[in-house]
Amino acid sequence: MRIDCLSVSKYSAPGKPGDDVPVLLPGQCFAVFDGATDVKGTTIAGAGSGRFAALEAAAALAGAMASHGPGGLAPEALIAAINARLGAALRREGAARGTAVSAATTMALTEIVGDRLRFTLVGDSGIRLNGQETVQSLKPIDDIMAAGRVALYHHLCRRGIAEAELEAASRRGVFHGFDAAIPELLSAAEAATLIADARDRLAGQLDAALLAFVDPMLRAGIARGQYGYANDPDHPLGYAVIDGTTSRGYGLVSFERPRREVRTVEIFSDGYLDLPAGTTLADWEAVAARIERQDPSKIGAYPGVKGSNAVQLFDDRTVIILAD
Repeated sequence: MRIDCLSVSKYSAPGKPGDDVPVLLPGQCFAVFDGATDVKGTTIAGAGSGRFAALEAAAALAGAMASHGPGGLAPEALIAAINARLGAALRREGAARGTAVSAATTMALTEIVGDRLRFTLVGDSGIRLNGQETVQSLKPIDDIMAAGRVALYHHLCRRGIAEAELEAASRRGVFHGFDAAIPELLSAAEAATLIADARDRLAGQLDAALLAFVDPMLRAGIARGQYGYANDPDHPLGYAVIDGTTSRGYGLVSFERPRREVRTVEIFSDGYLDLPAGTTLADWEAVAARIERQDPSKIGAYPGVKGSNAVQLFDDRTVIILAD
């Protein structure tokens, strides 16, 4: 088996790690953990909260492989063990600082179980088989927040805000919410207009039930509106994540394939906004470079809640490629 791996930090400063953590245990398993970035800059035990979650989850996975081997735990039990370690670490760190702390990560995992491959995903990292079959659970809530940020970005641009400040201001607006942006960035009337703009952008993408959440989500923002839907299996905006509790809901996937039917496996974080036709590292990086040239601010063909700027990319990106 040929194994290729590339993990690129979003930060341009040398030596500053991002929130992606790849795990490579040849003969056993391969995984990508994508920690949820805290835009407030929260650190836990010297690491960003997202990286802390990804590192704890990676350590838990390695421990499970050492104790039980690949396939030794059912997917639900394995995810529970990873959550248990992260939860214990968060409680320990919270007790040390006298206040609760939180952190979360996604997981995309491939285990080699005899003559079969087992795949387990939690969240919006992805897996592609044979360069064709892609399994990735992209969240509607991200589409809503991205549409709001794009609308806000263009509004601030029309107001003449300096280009260097547009990314930070638009990101801040969707993180804290449009209501909190009044009156610093928006008037109440402008907020209502931008919400309508975002809804129009999403009209052909989301169904009516989801469109009903555009107004309350953009008003509340990511900080107050999104995190409450983590591991909520009953809400249309709910999404699965590893956060030290119980991973449930949309984005929780497990399946198997006979190993003889799989020529290539690509495991990737959502820092790759499009998939290449080919299955090499060069193919993946060529797509990433093209997107950065075409839409660096992530307000055009690849809308997002964050854009790239002079000091950092919009996100970390990681891919592991396995080829027989």
